Amino acid sequence: MAKKQFMNRLREQNSRSAPETINKVIETKSPNEDVRDSAAHQIMTDIARPELEAEGQIIRVPINEVYAEIQVRPEDDFDDSIIEGMANTFDTVGILTPPRCYPKDRNGYRIWMGETRWRTAKKHGDSFIDIYVGSPPKNEKLRIIGQLIENLQQSGLKPLATAIAFNELKTIHAMTGEEIAKTVGKPTSFVSKHLKLINAPESVIALLKDKVTLDVDLAYTLTQINEINSEIAEKLVTKARNDGVTRSEAKDELSKIKNVGKDKVSHAKSLNKINPDRKSTLNVNSNQTGAWYVQVEFDNKVGIIVTDKKPDGDGVVWVKYENRIDSIGVDKLKVKGLVQIQ
Repeated sequence: MAKKQFMNRLREQNSRSAPETINKVIETKSPNEDVRDSAAHQIMTDIARPELEAEGQIIRVPINEVYAEIQVRPEDDFDDSIIEGMANTFDTVGILTPPRCYPKDRNGYRIWMGETRWRTAKKHGDSFIDIYVGSPPKNEKLRIIGQLIENLQQSGLKPLATAIAFNELKTIHAMTGEEIAKTVGKPTSFVSKHLKLINAPESVIALLKDKVTLDVDLAYTLTQINEINSEIAEKLVTKARNDGVTRSEAKDELSKIKNVGKDKVSHAKSLNKINPDRKSTLNVNSNQTGAWYVQVEFDNKVGIIVTDKKPDGDGVVWVKYENRIDSIGVDKLKVKGLVQIQ
């Protein structure tokens, strides 16, 4: 009897509280505008703001909707054997890092970085490709820098293409050699050697274009030799095509040429001591009136500090060498002495 009475009372209590409980649940799930928490509403509004969304995302798209243009790597720099080898690995691991693309435009998804991976996927016969669509570079300077960093640090870039990109950053975007080096994570000498190729003779450029050599140090040394003795440089270029020339052979030849020049200077100094009134054709320690400059050495080059041009900033000076002027860090310079220039 007691049990029966308890159950009756329990049913009666539940029947009274159920509507109230259900109403509270409904109110919580779908609150009226006047009882909605204003702070929570503001949080939801903030989350929905487009500028607070993720910067980009990986999506899968038809491969023919992806295209490339204006890359630091020119068309003839894409090595078919490398692309073929990468295509063979796709069966095992696929693309490890998706190409990075601009947001979609009327032509599709333009590649910013990763053209080799896209070409490899096409070679592999893929109909679709995963790409990362993110914020595009703010300007052409950042486009070049991004492509340079990826190519130089990951898959490499041919010397001429690297030289052209470095030169564009320097001449169009007013970056110094040091700034370029720091930006792409390479030594200053690496940048200066590539920039030197811009003024290389056609015969040396042809060696690089024809892939007789891809050694930037060799091309750099041949260019230096050409500035001193073009005849010797042309002989070395011919030898490079026919038999091959090593970097050390070219450097030995450059050293010989420089030593010959030093011997002439020493001879001129001796003549000046014997006959002080003699005017040296080399203008070395002559009695003519001329300005004195601080001579410095850096990266196997010799130049003079320019004092009539304001430095780019602290810790750098302008140095004139090999018919050019560059901003160089003082920590890179070794003072050799004073020279008199007429």
